[in-house]
Amino acid sequence: MSAVMVAAFALCGCVGLTATDRGPRGDPVARLAPTTPPPWREDFGDPVLRDLLKQTDAGALDTKVALAHLRRADGEVEAADAVRNVNVIAGVASAVGGRNFHSAGSAASPTLEISNEVDVWGRLAKARDAARSEDRAATEDVASARLMVGAQTARTYLVLRAAQQAEAVATRRLRLSEQALELASARIALGVSTRLDIDPRRAAVVATADLAQKARDEAGLQSARLADLTGHAGQIAPTAVALVLGPPTATISSAIVDARPDVQAAQARLTAADQHRASAIAATRPQFQIAAAFGAPDAAIATLLDVRALAWAVAATVSHEILDGGARRAKVHIATAEADLADLAYRQTVLTGWSEVRDAMVADAQARRALAAAETGLALTRITLDIGEARHAAGATDGLALVALRDAVEQAELTTATARLQVALARVQLALATGGG
Repeated sequence: MSAVMVAAFALCGCVGLTATDRGPRGDPVARLAPTTPPPWREDFGDPVLRDLLKQTDAGALDTKVALAHLRRADGEVEAADAVRNVNVIAGVASAVGGRNFHSAGSAASPTLEISNEVDVWGRLAKARDAARSEDRAATEDVASARLMVGAQTARTYLVLRAAQQAEAVATRRLRLSEQALELASARIALGVSTRLDIDPRRAAVVATADLAQKARDEAGLQSARLADLTGHAGQIAPTAVALVLGPPTATISSAIVDARPDVQAAQARLTAADQHRASAIAATRPQFQIAAAFGAPDAAIATLLDVRALAWAVAATVSHEILDGGARRAKVHIATAEADLADLAYRQTVLTGWSEVRDAMVADAQARRALAAAETGLALTRITLDIGEARHAAGATDGLALVALRDAVEQAELTTATARLQVALARVQLALATGGG
C-alpha cells in the first residue's frame, strides 16, 4: 500500500501547478501579444503607415483584451478535457475513539480513490467540443480586433496626411492673401483703387490664417490618436510618397465574406451553441461512473459488499434523477434559445458583411468619380494660371488677378487632395469589409 501511495503523491506532483502558474500574474500588456502575421494588409505603399501598422498591431489594447479572452477560452478547453480524464484522489483516513471517555484508541489508513465517468451519451464529449468551438470563436475575435485596429490606424494616418496637406495649402494661400492685401494697399496709394477694396482683403487674410490653424490643430489631434494606438508619443511625419490607391474593385467573391473573422466567429459560436444543447440533452439521461478505492473506501461500498473492512474495491454506479422539478428540461430550453440566438447572430453577421461590402464598393466608385472631377478641375485651373501668367508678363493683366488665379490653383489642389483622401478612406472601408485588403 505504501508503494501505491508514494506513486500517487508523485503523480500529484506531476499534474500540479507549474512554477509559472504559481508565480505573479505579470503585466498583461507586456505578456499578451499576437503570434501570427497581422490580417490587415492595406498600407497604400507608404512605409510610414506600414511601420505604424506593425506598432499598433503589437501594442493596441483592444487586441490585448481579445487575446485575454482567448486565453480564457483556452482554459475552458483545458477544463473540458480534464473532466474526461481519470480522477485520482490520495489521502489518509484516520479516526480516534473508544467505548467510553476513560480510554481511547486511534487508527490511520492511507486511501487512494480512482474514478471516471463513462460518457455513454456523449455529454462530456459535446461539452468538450463546445469549448473548442468557443475557442475558435475567440481566435477569430482576435483577428477581428486586429483588423479594426489596422483600419483605425490607416484612417487616422490618412486623415493626418490630409490635415498636413491642408495646412500646407492654407499657409501658401495665406501668403497669397497677404500679397493681395499689399497689392491692394499699393493701388490705393497710387489712387487707382478705393479703401473699400482693403476690408475684403484683410478678411481673407484672417480667414486663411484660421484655416491654417484649424488644419494644424487637426494634425496634432490625429498625431495624438496615433500615439494612443501605438503607445509612443511624438509627431508623425508622413513621407512624400504618393498613396497607391489601386484599381477599382469590380466584384467580390462570396468566399471573401465567408472568410471574414467576424463571420467565422459567429459560425463557431453557432456550432458551440448546438453542442451545448446536445450536452444538455445528454445530461437528462442516466450517468455511469466507475470508481476504484484502495485502503479505507467509503462505508457504503463496505456495506454493499457485506464486509467489515476492505483493502480495495471497484464499484460502478448508475444514477438517474427521477424528479428534479423540471431543472434539466429548463436547461435544454435555455440551450435551445441560446442556439437560436447564435443562429440569428450568424445570419445577421453575414448580412452585415455583405452590406458593408456593397457600401464600400459604392463609396469607392463615388470617391473615384469625385477624384476624376477634381483632377480635371485642377488641370483647368493650371491652364488658366499659365494663360494668366503669360498675360501678366505681357502687361495685359494686373498682379491682383494673377494672385487670384494662383489662389484658385491652391484651392483646386486642396480639393484634389481631399478627393484622394476620400478614395483612400473608401479603400480602407473596403479592406475592412473584405478581411484586411
